[in-house]
Amino acid sequence: MIQFELSGGLSSQQLAMIHDAVLAILEDTGLACEHAPTVAAVTASEGVRFEGGRLRFSPDLVEATIERARAAGRRGTPAERVSVGAPWNCFNIIDLDTDEIRASTAADAVSALKLVASFTRGGPAPVYPCDLDQRIQVLWTEKLCLELAPEFGGGLAIHDPESIRWARDLYAAAGEKYHAGYQFVISPLRLDHVALDLYWRFRDDPLVHISMDLCPIPVGGLTAPLFTSGLLAQGLAESLGALIVAQRLGSSGPDDLLPVRADYGDMRDLTVAYSLPQSVMVQVLLRDLAEHFSGYRHDTIYINTNAKRADALATLDRMAYMLMLGLAGYRNFILGAGQLSMDEIFSPAQFMIDLEIGRYVQAVLDGISWSGDARSIAQAVAEGVAEGSFLAHPTTVEALPEFLQSSLFRRSNVGQWRAAGQRTIEQEAVAKAKAAIASFHRELAPEKQRDLDRVFADACRALGVDLASQPIAATRPASAPEAP
Repeated sequence: MIQFELSGGLSSQQLAMIHDAVLAILEDTGLACEHAPTVAAVTASEGVRFEGGRLRFSPDLVEATIERARAAGRRGTPAERVSVGAPWNCFNIIDLDTDEIRASTAADAVSALKLVASFTRGGPAPVYPCDLDQRIQVLWTEKLCLELAPEFGGGLAIHDPESIRWARDLYAAAGEKYHAGYQFVISPLRLDHVALDLYWRFRDDPLVHISMDLCPIPVGGLTAPLFTSGLLAQGLAESLGALIVAQRLGSSGPDDLLPVRADYGDMRDLTVAYSLPQSVMVQVLLRDLAEHFSGYRHDTIYINTNAKRADALATLDRMAYMLMLGLAGYRNFILGAGQLSMDEIFSPAQFMIDLEIGRYVQAVLDGISWSGDARSIAQAVAEGVAEGSFLAHPTTVEALPEFLQSSLFRRSNVGQWRAAGQRTIEQEAVAKAKAAIASFHRELAPEKQRDLDRVFADACRALGVDLASQPIAATRPASAPEAP
């Protein structure tokens, strides 16, 4: 196979400059922290001082942390095949029947989870049940995941300790441990004291795994410098500072990888400018930085767009992003399939299209076959000429399986397309999404379903929510037998 890849990136001099800048940022500026227990724990050992409301890190400690991160990175195994992951949680959905963009409901949460669980394995629930009382939206969504797709769920932010305990009890009823993830770093260079307080509150709870998400989201021009070297240096400083804090709190293990992330902002609309070509290029540079600071070639990346529909902009963004970054070595495209307008809208059609784009990218990465010698090539051509066509030639039959066979991206002519109903790619994707939702069927064991229902009802009463007044959506067809 002849294979292709994207070359280019940061020089050794540029990497050294970023390295020196990161050391200076962490020593001179550091991370703002308002959480006294965290300050006490982090400064209990040498290498970190608290001055002017900020944690400041010595260059020797940062260098030692980089060496440990490199050792962890070298122990990892990079992914070989392209995977496209479920979206983050959206508050809007494109209606499968009306094509309207509207607030998502509990019923949408059921169908969207069935769709993504039919093709992907793991992640948060795709949409929020905005028609439920806000006090139980996340709890009900976690219960939904436990009922339909236990590999999904977790990661939804709950800031009310009582609700966290109810989520813990829901997972315990299903025989699972509740995973609560919080963004601990807020750009520019600040630790979230609210998230830290929750971490300290639940860190010793045996039924809760509260993880410190160490990956900041610096946005060039808004919460970080717009110039590329400054954006990258701040992002790395935030990640390294957060890793040191996590290690001293006992929340990070020896195999944890150093996260890296950087995005550009749109100063006109105060949004993240995912649809810039620079957004693709900076992710390629992040692979160089990950290798330098953490010993591994970054292979996991989110996918996103500023498009509002499954339109030309969404297609341009997704294909350029996934193909370019796939050629650069990325393989896990997470938290984005079907997700539009940053993370505001879930499009079932775009979800199906994104899966197909992933297959297309994998086909490019697999390469193109190269075989034969001068004599066999000439002989095959002569045989085809004599036959008048190569349709039945043995080389055609042999080579055909390597070509992308997509049921969505067909290559029919106009007559065939008209005879099939003249449907657009988006309409084809909608039809396939509906078929997947209709065919999805999983059920929780009856005794676990009873326990989940009981805990959720208790939670509603404790939180002051009248469960009977809520438009709770059924997770199974009406014909399915109810748990006794």
